[in-house]
Amino acid sequence: MRPHRLLVAAAALLAVAHLVGRAYAQPLLPAAQALAWCALAGAALTAPEPPPRARYALAVAAAAVAVATLPLHGEPQFGWAVAPPVEPGWTAGQALRGVAGIGLAVAVAALPRRAPDRRRTATALVLAVLAALLAVFRDSPAFLPPYALPPDPADVLPAYLVLVALALVALVRSGSVPVALGLGLAAVAALGVLPPVWSAGGSQAGLTFYSAEEYHVRVTGGGVWADLLGFLAAAFVLAGCRWAEQVRTRAHGAARPGS
Repeated sequence: MRPHRLLVAAAALLAVAHLVGRAYAQPLLPAAQALAWCALAGAALTAPEPPPRARYALAVAAAAVAVATLPLHGEPQFGWAVAPPVEPGWTAGQALRGVAGIGLAVAVAALPRRAPDRRRTATALVLAVLAALLAVFRDSPAFLPPYALPPDPADVLPAYLVLVALALVALVRSGSVPVALGLGLAAVAALGVLPPVWSAGGSQAGLTFYSAEEYHVRVTGGGVWADLLGFLAAAFVLAGCRWAEQVRTRAHGAARPGS
């Protein structure tokens, strides 16, 4: 079996372990999320199909996310269950998000260009309108339970807008639907919205104590929902980059591997 397939399988297992542990509030492996992103970085680096620039860029982006998701350690903090205080964004976290965004931008720019197509352009315009509506109505009860605070726009909107723009560029420039879908899922995860039925915790009022990890999840939003979308987004982007290069190779008359 090729190394990138082993790394993808390892990333999938680690992602499942992280999601199950997060869903039941009993971590099976505290570092599972960070290790899953490290495995995804290795899979992107060793995948044979994408162009080298896209491979390196995706590996850097996944590595930055891996560092950003390292387990937190510290004393339990407390907050009101109805309205936990929101801490200002960390400079280190913002820098890591910036590195990941640059990596994704380089990967999108490395995708092979396809001829202009009116259907792709029209689809991109429709998606842009939907993305704008989601950003405007992100505080709606349809996306946030009544006892949860909406994310701070200064923390979530920059990343959301960058990811939406990259998704539209990938769709119009290269026609890679999987890459555009993956970046769109990443944008929704970055926005911090979640269905009320998937929200963590109860709606009871009062003073309660959280661990550092749980406190971080509650004040930043997302939880299992954001983690799941993040893993799915990475899978779609990696698969889309491989697909785009395969289409370009076949269009130029190259023989398929093993033929």
